[in-house]
Amino acid sequence: MPIVNASSKGQIVIPAKLRRKYRIEKGTKLNVLDGDGEIILRPVLQDAVTQAKGLFSGGLSSLQELTRERREGLHP
Repeated sequence: MPIVNASSKGQIVIPAKLRRKYRIEKGTKLNVLDGDGEIILRPVLQDAVTQAKGLFSGGLSSLQELTRERREGLHP
């Protein structure tokens, strides 16, 4: 677990690995939540469809999966 230092203004640097993982770039808005003893930072999705695109990449698209299932007789 990375450890960061807070500046005199309370600013922190989110480690690059986490910024890449959660697609946090300059200007990304974050919700700051009080999680019962924890501070939780959650990126605000401006355009959920655009930002979520590719999140589950690596497999077949929904259309490709449906086409495959129909070809194999799994759907009428």
